[in-house]
Amino acid sequence: MHITGDMKMVDVVQHDIQLLAVIQRFEIPLGFREKTVKEVCVLHEVNVDFFLHIANSFHDKEFLDWQRFKSFPIEWIIRYLKNAHRCYIDYRIPEIERQIQNFEKQVDINEKNIDLLLNFFRKYIHEFNLHIEQEEKNVFPYILKLDELLHSKDKKGFDNTDETFIRQYQEEHNNIEETLFDLKSILLKYLPPPVNNCLYNNLIYDIFRLERDLLDHAELEENVLYPLVREMEELLTSNPNGI
Repeated sequence: MHITGDMKMVDVVQHDIQLLAVIQRFEIPLGFREKTVKEVCVLHEVNVDFFLHIANSFHDKEFLDWQRFKSFPIEWIIRYLKNAHRCYIDYRIPEIERQIQNFEKQVDINEKNIDLLLNFFRKYIHEFNLHIEQEEKNVFPYILKLDELLHSKDKKGFDNTDETFIRQYQEEHNNIEETLFDLKSILLKYLPPPVNNCLYNNLIYDIFRLERDLLDHAELEENVLYPLVREMEELLTSNPNGI
């Protein structure tokens, strides 16, 4: 299904519940009534075409093409990614940690094993937070600097040694994803479920959902943001005195 502005927003969500996360990152609240996607976007001052590009990219991976995003300001993409970070850090990860802590009360298992699991997850949180911090303090400002230079008359402020920010950040994605996969594997293989099996299933489901969400997040960065940045760098390198 190709999502269009004429569709009712509620129908879009019912067809693909994962798009709720996308809608949230545009800071669009629930309560769509019978409004179309276009009407909801206009009501909440969201660019309709940009919303459709993001939503279709998450709904259909074949739609995710950086060339499609070239007509939009790159700060829109960065704002969307920052909103995703807030969701991970403020809610999704703390909720998973809380569920893991509840295993002490629900599982007849050596407390040391729970401590090992919590320590493993806290190590993951630490690595993830460092990753986000680097992105928001170094990578995003670097990208916005490129964009500012491209739209200014003086292109001489570009230093291509800063490209290491992008390369290093791309390499870290795999480590973040592999650590979460390891945590999921430990839970599935070695921890017995609690008395109430629904609690265990909810935890596994939340970790799977976070893993999928992070993979979608990484694909947007790697298949849209980074190609756009590389093109910006090439333009500034080949035309230092003007585009």
